[in-house]
Amino acid sequence: MFTETTLNERYRTLAEFSTALLPAEREIIGRDYEIAQLMAAMSRPELCNALLLAPPGSGKTALVQAAMLQDINRSYREVDLARMIARVDNADEMAGQIKSLFDEAERYCAEEERELVLFIDEFHQLVQLSRAAVEALKPVLAASGARGIRVIAATTNDEFDEYIKPNQPLVERLQRIIVNPPDRATTVAIMKGMAARYDVADQFYDDHIFELIHEYTERYVPAASQPRKSILVLDAMVGWYKFQARPLDRQLLADVLMESVGVNVAFRIDAAKIKADLDTKVFSQDWATSTVARRLQLCVADLQDKTKPASSFLFAGSTGVGKSELTKQLAQLMFGDAREHLIRFDMSEYARDESLDLFRKELTSRVWHVGHAVLLLDEIEKASPLVTRMLLQVLDDGRLSDANGRQVSFLNTYIVLTTNAGSEIFKTIAQYNVDDTGSGAELKDKMKEIRRSITSTQGENRFPPELLGRLDAIVPFQPLSRDTQRTIVTSKLRAFVQEVLTKHNTKVLIHPDVIEYLVEDKSDTDSDAGGARAAIARLTDEVATGVAEFINKHPRQRSVSVYIDGVLKSAEKTLLKSDARVMVALPPSS
Repeated sequence: MFTETTLNERYRTLAEFSTALLPAEREIIGRDYEIAQLMAAMSRPELCNALLLAPPGSGKTALVQAAMLQDINRSYREVDLARMIARVDNADEMAGQIKSLFDEAERYCAEEERELVLFIDEFHQLVQLSRAAVEALKPVLAASGARGIRVIAATTNDEFDEYIKPNQPLVERLQRIIVNPPDRATTVAIMKGMAARYDVADQFYDDHIFELIHEYTERYVPAASQPRKSILVLDAMVGWYKFQARPLDRQLLADVLMESVGVNVAFRIDAAKIKADLDTKVFSQDWATSTVARRLQLCVADLQDKTKPASSFLFAGSTGVGKSELTKQLAQLMFGDAREHLIRFDMSEYARDESLDLFRKELTSRVWHVGHAVLLLDEIEKASPLVTRMLLQVLDDGRLSDANGRQVSFLNTYIVLTTNAGSEIFKTIAQYNVDDTGSGAELKDKMKEIRRSITSTQGENRFPPELLGRLDAIVPFQPLSRDTQRTIVTSKLRAFVQEVLTKHNTKVLIHPDVIEYLVEDKSDTDSDAGGARAAIARLTDEVATGVAEFINKHPRQRSVSVYIDGVLKSAEKTLLKSDARVMVALPPSS
């Protein structure tokens, strides 16, 4: 019987740089057509080589293993490119190794009277590393039928386009076979077969759990391919079941998805707390948080339109009223991590028509890699009309093709557009009708005016009216009262004081006049101000910077006082100009 030991004795190069292809560990399902294509390619009388093209994880190796089970008259070996690359110092040596390998493979076929199939996975690595090796390989591929050698190469579509496609003579020597990811029914069948193999099939009491694994991996892991991504989730679930006897149910699926891809799937969210959670960070915008929370109830119940993005909003209002903060809280609530799952674009950077291709590239790339995300398109009115028209497709169809023709799904994104358009309406509200809850009473009365004002803006502030009909909700933000601004500034100051205490073990004592100074004395009288952003900027510039400077100069001091020197304009109404300023110093008792 011919063994690996015999091979090592008689065909040392072949033994060193290839290994016997092992049978698949699971049943290969749904690949009959691709197997037939592969067998037909290897049965050609002259150019009997194949190139498998598929995304990672689609089952290229499994396809070759399935063919091997039918093709009992040939020997199958997998070339170890990594070992071959590690043994050479330059491209010329690689060419020599390739020639020696195939010379020995031809001798094997002649002496053993048995055809040999060499499987080369990650084939692009060979092409990328050594042009000389590719030139050495071409005559081998051209004469493969006469020499008794069949070559099956495998790579991804992207790497084929970049490294292999430009070499047309090489392409002509390889019969391309497209290996598409399996459909839902096939992936489910694969998982059920694995569950039986793991002896846990009777532990899945929910008949729909396999369908859910497929659905959620499709939705939340768009950059990976089936069946690998479903298999990995199932494998993790079985691991928890065997380790802790956890039920193989939806709750375990939710935990595995949170653990593996960091996504908080819909059935893990407490729907009753959505609005309360939003209100913890967004102050006095009752109507805005209610509108968003109502829409999210559909998503939590997983009953939204599956042909469009999960939700789409237009946040309208003055600067600094909470539009960005509510967007961050939406990302935190739905995905548990606002930094990882918030994708922001400043649309003023895409104001020129020629920026369309750049925007498409950036947008599709970022959503491809983090498909479950909140997509923030800030100041949408400043985008080029060409960019706007492209966004209409995203809102209508929930998908967009990238530069390579790959379909990128937006079905799992929450899209937030923000605009400052319609400022004159918010200007009027800021002057006369601000309330402290954001109940929206005044906004409701002016909703028609707000819509009309947004869509009638011109010039740099032009809002594309065709977008309005594609959005799930228009969410106006009312200007903030002085009391609300004080609440926001106080909250920021408390967080800052806690950070200083944690990092430097230093107490920061804030005098109440500091808040009045930031909110009242230095307030912007422009009617567009209506927000707390300017006050927060002054907090950073005058308070935080002053405290940081003090700590750097006095690293051993355990307390610092922040107070106002001078007379506040808010305290002395007759003052035309305040001479008050922020002071940072040792507490008086020190």
